[in-house]
Amino acid sequence: MGVAAAAALLFLTAIPDWGVAQRLVLSTDVGKAEFFEDEPIYLLVRLKNIGTDTAWVAPFGLVEPAVTLSLRRGDGSPVPVNRAIGNFVALGPWRGEPVPPSASRLNTQVLQNLVGEEQDYRNHAFKNNLSPGQYELRVTFHAHAGLPRTMPLTLEAASIAFEIRKRTVAEENEVKELEAMRGMSWDTVRAAGYRMVLIDWVERRLHDQPDDPFLPFLLYEGLYSGRQIVPGKAPRFDPDTSEVVSRLRLAVIDRHRLSTAGAHLVQGLTARHPDQLAILAEELGATPGGEMARYQVERNQHAKQFRNQPPR
Repeated sequence: MGVAAAAALLFLTAIPDWGVAQRLVLSTDVGKAEFFEDEPIYLLVRLKNIGTDTAWVAPFGLVEPAVTLSLRRGDGSPVPVNRAIGNFVALGPWRGEPVPPSASRLNTQVLQNLVGEEQDYRNHAFKNNLSPGQYELRVTFHAHAGLPRTMPLTLEAASIAFEIRKRTVAEENEVKELEAMRGMSWDTVRAAGYRMVLIDWVERRLHDQPDDPFLPFLLYEGLYSGRQIVPGKAPRFDPDTSEVVSRLRLAVIDRHRLSTAGAHLVQGLTARHPDQLAILAEELGATPGGEMARYQVERNQHAKQFRNQPPR
C-alpha cells in the first residue's frame, strides 16, 4: 500500500444484531508522496471487515454523505471541499449495505474533483485546483449514518501527507496541451472531433511515456466530458463499443496495475464493461487494480441476486 495507508481500527459497540467479533478498518491511499501541480491524484478508500460477522453500513464512497474529507495545507489552513454528493434513497425497510467477513468496499476518485479552489471546468482538467505546497488529508466514514436501531460509529483512516510541487517545463507543456484539448470538448464547432483527438493523444503518449499519470483519467472521465457530440456535425462515436478504446484501456490498466490510478480505471469499466472485470481480477492478482476488479465482480453479483429476488 502507498503513503501512510495504515488504518484506524475501531471496535463496534455490542448492540442487537452487531457481534463483538465484528471489526471494520478504514484506509486510504494516493500511491505516492509527491505530485506536480495539476497532476491527477487518484485517491483510493477501502473499508474492510476483518471480523467474523457481517457488518451493515451506510452507503460507502467518496461522494456519499456518510464519508467526509478534510484537507489542510502545511500551515494548517483548511482547503475547501467542493464535491458533488450522492442522494441515496432507501426503498422500504433498509438495514444497510452488507460487508461480509474478509470482504472490502472500495472507491476511487480524483482528489481535485473533490477538494480545492473551484475553477472553470471547461478550461481545466479538474473541477478544483490544488496549488503547490504541503498537504494533509483525512477521511472519515460515519458507518451507521441513517441505519435504524444502531449506535453511532465513526471510522477515521490514518492521515496522508503529500506534497504538490511546481511543474517542470515539460509538465507545463503537457498540462497546457491537455487544457487546450479540454476546451475543445466544450466548443460548439470542434466538440465533435474531441474524442478522436483524445484517443490519438493517448495512443501517442502510451507509446512514448506509458507511465503518464493522465492516461487513466483521460480514458475514464476524459472520454465523457464536455459537449463531445454535436448533432449533424459528425458520425456518432461510441467509446464503449470502440475496439481501439478497449485496447487502450486494457493496456493502461496493465501498465498502472500497481497504482491507485490503475484501480481508478478498473472502476471506470464497472458500468459499461462488467464482462471484463472477472478476467482482470484474475490477471491483475494482488494489486490495487485486481482488488478493485474482484470487488466490482462481487458487487455486480449481489446486485443481480437482489434483482432476481421475488417480490414479497
